[in-house]
Amino acid sequence: MRFSLQDVKKQVQRRGDELIVRLHFLRPDELKDEIDRLIAFYEQSSNKGAARRLFSVDDARACIGDYRLAHCLTCVLSAWYTWQSWHWHDVIARMGGDTSQLLEEAGILSPVQLRLALFNLVNENYQGFLGEQQRAEGLQLLAKQFGLAVPDLEYLLVVDSDEEEILLRTTPQPPTAKDVATLYNQWVFEAALFNASSVHFEIDCAAFERTQQAMTGTGVGAVIKRLCYLARVLGVYYDLAYDTQAVATAPRLHLTLYGPQEMTGAPQQYGLRLARLCRMLLGYGAHKRQQTSHGKLPQGGNKAYLLSDAIVQADATVHFLQRSYSFRIDSNVLALLPAIAEDALASTKMPTSSDITPPSGALPTPTSSVFDSGIEQFFAEAFTSLQNSHAVEGWQLIREPEPLLLERSIFIPDFALTRDEQRIYVEILGFWTPSYRERKIQKLQQLQHRDDIVLAIPSEAREAFAARPGESTGLPPQFPIVWYDDQLSATELLHLLRGRYDDFSRRLAMIDVAQVRELVQREGFLPEQTCFALLYCYRRSELALAAERVTTEDVIFASGIGLYHVSWMEQLRLSFVEWLGSLAISSLVAVLQASRERWSLLQSCEDATIEAILGLWPEVSIHRSSIFEASIAVTVPGAENVAQSDETVDYLEQPPIASKRAARGKVTGTKKRVVRETSQGDLWK
Repeated sequence: MRFSLQDVKKQVQRRGDELIVRLHFLRPDELKDEIDRLIAFYEQSSNKGAARRLFSVDDARACIGDYRLAHCLTCVLSAWYTWQSWHWHDVIARMGGDTSQLLEEAGILSPVQLRLALFNLVNENYQGFLGEQQRAEGLQLLAKQFGLAVPDLEYLLVVDSDEEEILLRTTPQPPTAKDVATLYNQWVFEAALFNASSVHFEIDCAAFERTQQAMTGTGVGAVIKRLCYLARVLGVYYDLAYDTQAVATAPRLHLTLYGPQEMTGAPQQYGLRLARLCRMLLGYGAHKRQQTSHGKLPQGGNKAYLLSDAIVQADATVHFLQRSYSFRIDSNVLALLPAIAEDALASTKMPTSSDITPPSGALPTPTSSVFDSGIEQFFAEAFTSLQNSHAVEGWQLIREPEPLLLERSIFIPDFALTRDEQRIYVEILGFWTPSYRERKIQKLQQLQHRDDIVLAIPSEAREAFAARPGESTGLPPQFPIVWYDDQLSATELLHLLRGRYDDFSRRLAMIDVAQVRELVQREGFLPEQTCFALLYCYRRSELALAAERVTTEDVIFASGIGLYHVSWMEQLRLSFVEWLGSLAISSLVAVLQASRERWSLLQSCEDATIEAILGLWPEVSIHRSSIFEASIAVTVPGAENVAQSDETVDYLEQPPIASKRAARGKVTGTKKRVVRETSQGDLWK
């Protein structure tokens, strides 16, 4: 059971126009004897098994002497003690006799069912009302049915009420005065943050880097990414700014964590996350206290979390009684707070630079990334799925890229999309309170000179972010926007990029036509996937246009196939038709597999590519009896053939296929014998 900030002892001071609140924390050994008496009082009550109605809250508070402190400390003791109801069967067993059997036979297994039995008895015998004079008679009548005394019956009727609960200790050992005082200090600290609108940290980047020696990467960017990672992993909204006068020499970062007063949702749940993040940033805990006199950590210590040397100043803006107060978080406060649990540190391990930005620039798997919202995670997963199917037109997605430095603040885009030398930043505006919207608009107005930022905004926020004539409160009109409903579509974003950031003309100019033609002449065939990279294309529509620059009478481009030389294709046709006619198999799948083994250039081709090549030849036909079965056969007897001239490159010089392959299937149609001719017909008519 938590206590509120209003319950905490505090002092308020005014310095000019600022109100400063000082909360009462328990110093070491303060009220030790009083807390020991309070613990002993709880232990005595729990050992007796006394009901809550017999527990005197005033006597418990008298152990401390201070009403406010006593109330907070009794709340803290709920971490070790709790009120619980007696189990029905345990109570019945203590009464003995035939009571248990009689109650079970009547189907009464709980106080609720016993009260229902009394209700039925009153309805049947007393017309639904039991007066004061008839009460004893009615209870006696019901008690007699189950072999109970009237006092026992009255107890069983209310045994599940709050007043009959007993005090139990939930831990093997009672707490010490130090345990209670330490947890009290933590709850006081957290009670302040439950009512905070923001917590501000001024961070010395140079000192921060010294605490991160185990990490790779240096500079302000590395500091920002690590701070942002901690905020994201705990689900706390944040903002960053910097001191422009000190960036070159000793940079000072200003980290603002927004509290429950600025967010939506349950204040206590969000406040707990905020308090935990503040504790981690402030660097107190078990590891800090275990440092030796030489400043070294014990084996297994995690120096990444010892940030207190880097914190120049920390304060929170808290609200209560309709006023705002400044709560200073200094070293005196930190010394009184409890240690961070070991498992808490392990569960939020600080990432390395490679964890934050993969070396390849590709997006890590969504399960290893931390996202600010479900919208961001859905978009990243959808983009990764498209990327796996080669449908992202060459773009690669990076989660939270390098920060963009503004005049006095820092803008951290949600994603960056990179392709060749292009880098486009994507910001998803999926959460907006009035203050959040104002901060975003102010930052984006400072970036309106850039043409590499794309915004994604929910459709329902059109009016909230709209620019109004004569006002500077809306989004700058220069930014391209993807409007979305519920979830951001990766396909819609790619469509916007294609229309606004297409550089196809520049990529066309980069094609080395002579080199491509020479490569086709030498290799004979370049599959379509190879042509994408060779011609600097990302879509099939681009590939067809780019191929027009390199095609000649001898170099041909076919969609679904790629670039090939006429001589290579003719040799492949003649060789394939003759080879197919000699095979004892007709299964298309078997033929495709065997063709890859026979011709090395076809090894990397997909089935669809080889089928497209076969579709160019009238001698070969493919028959499909179903979507699962297909057969292939030579359909034109006496297919034309041309003897190779001395000048023709022999692309198809391969060893004959092993004879054992002929046993893989049986012929379903008549074999067509190919008759070699001495002249070549026009293949293109």
